[in-house]
Amino acid sequence: MAVVLFWRCIVCSGKYSSCLPRAIKFHSPSFTFAPCSLLSSSSSSCFTTSINIISDLLTKDCGFSSLQVTTVMRRAPRLLRNKSDNTAREVIHLLRDSGFTENKLTTTILRYPLILTLRADRQLRPKMEFLKKMGLSTQDIAHIILNRPRLLSLSLESCLAPRILHLETLFGSKDNLCKAFRIAPWLLVSDFQKQVKPKVEYVKNSIGTPEGSTAFARALSVVTGLRFETLEAKIENMASLGLVEKEIGHILKKYPEALRHSTKKMKERIDFLIHTAGLEFKIVAWDPKIFSLSIEKRLKPRYEVFKYLRTSPHVKNLPTLIRFFLLSEREFLAKFSQYNTLVKSKDHAIS
Repeated sequence: MAVVLFWRCIVCSGKYSSCLPRAIKFHSPSFTFAPCSLLSSSSSSCFTTSINIISDLLTKDCGFSSLQVTTVMRRAPRLLRNKSDNTAREVIHLLRDSGFTENKLTTTILRYPLILTLRADRQLRPKMEFLKKMGLSTQDIAHIILNRPRLLSLSLESCLAPRILHLETLFGSKDNLCKAFRIAPWLLVSDFQKQVKPKVEYVKNSIGTPEGSTAFARALSVVTGLRFETLEAKIENMASLGLVEKEIGHILKKYPEALRHSTKKMKERIDFLIHTAGLEFKIVAWDPKIFSLSIEKRLKPRYEVFKYLRTSPHVKNLPTLIRFFLLSEREFLAKFSQYNTLVKSKDHAIS
């Protein structure tokens, strides 16, 4: 069924805003234009051809829906200048050959449609080869590009290579830097002096995470999205909940993601773990991943199971409560599913 697209809205800021017809009928897999006196027959024919070329490529070769094609055209009107699909087709082939699944390919194009205008051999392949020589796997590179496709438009010589050299001095080695890129792909496209360096100093000096460690990259990824004032306020709130400076430091070193949690969420977990479950602050701080667990779906149900099993004469070698909370679902069921019927009969439930 034809969908009427109002291209005045779609490319109002683009080169073609003054010469596009008011309405364009879109038929999958190609566009068909309604007659319009605003365009000469030659201009209209050329414009229609450009639309149909990209539309056919995306729908037939990549399985895009009509809505997804519209999104690509709206975000990258430069594609309308193309009289051939050779450039876009070469990009798609390169990404597929570089480990992109169809889902990743679609997501990357939707996030950064201008990737279809870049030269595969001159602009894309050298950067991907450069990252590969650093020690990143094909899957790593696909993950990084998927999350930050804009890096492919940056100059390798004047931008990416110098930036990576600066980052390597911060992380100590290429291996450590590769670990950081896997966790924080944004490092490749962020301004080094304004965005990266100040946050690196904060992680080193305020959190105390060792440079080059995986935790360092995780902490850097967390703090980059937060203002310094927000970070300090979150740490002060953790102290107001009863945690001492040493405990807060240990939590942030092992689980920097705690800084993403709201004060309310942290308070609810500390109240349950300390006041309901009876754990000590130092024990909770030692395994801070527990702050990532849902109270309703994990902590409360397992606490009820733990209380029941603790009093059962049939259970031996019961782990500590915090270990009990942190067991994976598979480990938990493998060790304690035999008591499922007994627990349920007491109105308890295994999560």
